[in-house]
Amino acid sequence: MTRSLRYPRLMSIENFRTPNFQLVAELLEWIVKKFEPDATLDAQMILTEADRVNFIKNAVLLMLQNSRIKMNPKKLYMADGYAVQELLPALRILYLAKSEDPNMDNTPKWSQVKNKLSAKMQEVRITRQLSSQLPETGALLSELLSKPEYLTNQHEKAANRQVQLAETEKLLQGTVQGIALEAEQISTKLNNVASDEAELDEKIERKKREYEQLQKRFAKLQSFRPQYMDEYERFEERLKKLYEVYVLNFRNLTYLRKVHDDLARSERQRQEELEKAMRLAVEKMRLEQEKKDAIGIHDDDTDAPLVDRRQSVRKVYGNMMGGADSDDEDEDDDDDIIRMEEVNNVRPDHDEDVDEEVDNDLMVGINVKSSNDDARSDLSSGDDF
Repeated sequence: MTRSLRYPRLMSIENFRTPNFQLVAELLEWIVKKFEPDATLDAQMILTEADRVNFIKNAVLLMLQNSRIKMNPKKLYMADGYAVQELLPALRILYLAKSEDPNMDNTPKWSQVKNKLSAKMQEVRITRQLSSQLPETGALLSELLSKPEYLTNQHEKAANRQVQLAETEKLLQGTVQGIALEAEQISTKLNNVASDEAELDEKIERKKREYEQLQKRFAKLQSFRPQYMDEYERFEERLKKLYEVYVLNFRNLTYLRKVHDDLARSERQRQEELEKAMRLAVEKMRLEQEKKDAIGIHDDDTDAPLVDRRQSVRKVYGNMMGGADSDDEDEDDDDDIIRMEEVNNVRPDHDEDVDEEVDNDLMVGINVKSSNDDARSDLSSGDDF
């Protein structure tokens, strides 16, 4: 059978006289892959006992899922003749599939199988319905079986008891009177239906009239114009104008505050520039005076003590590191003085002109400050609206 199925090696039943797990594993792997080509079984990975057990379990599960063939894993693990008996059903299916004529039409067989399946499914559905009805049917049957005994006892009691005619007649009369009373109540209700309908119609008409009256009143109220409406509209127009004036004044106030802030900022900048110019002018005057004093000392050779005294009084500029740095600083100071002379047009040869320029700058700063205070007072006077 394996030869006809083109198994890669020859084998006989003699190979399984003694347990041969490796051969059984290879044959089982080949059969499983015939049914499921994507199976991940590997007959070479069975080195330990746990690997062999997992291999048998996975093979049996795959065969059950793909071909509905049940195998005994214990017999397969024995790897002897019993294992061959477990493998024969799967080999037989493969052999029959190979020996069938491919040109034979299997449509009638398939239709028969479908009919059988549908019949079996119908039987399963009927069985499920009957199984769900079994508890209810059993309870009802038990209840019905218990009732005859009760009814029999009641029947015997009623038959054994003597019936008194007076009592029976009284009960029948009471029942008849009750039925008659109930019939009279029903007839009374039927007679009252007409009157109830008339009352309901009257109520409906009354509600309609009230609704119409309310509609008319609502229309009158919509067309009614109160006496104070003219005055209200006049005040509304006046309020709009006042609001426009308020918005205009608010915008003007905001603009004036911005102008005031800009003027104050420019005035502070100008004062800072004037102060800076004054400091530079004063420093320049001081340097020129020191230069003049130095020139007068060098020219007067006979007055040595005076020179020594002036040299001792003169301030020393520089640092402890030497004269090179102080010379550089003097040169930088001279350059600054020259640049300031070019900007401010200050002439160091005439001390009187410098003093006059300083006085003029001071007067200009005082005048600008006073004018700035006046402008602030004028602007602040308009903040009250």
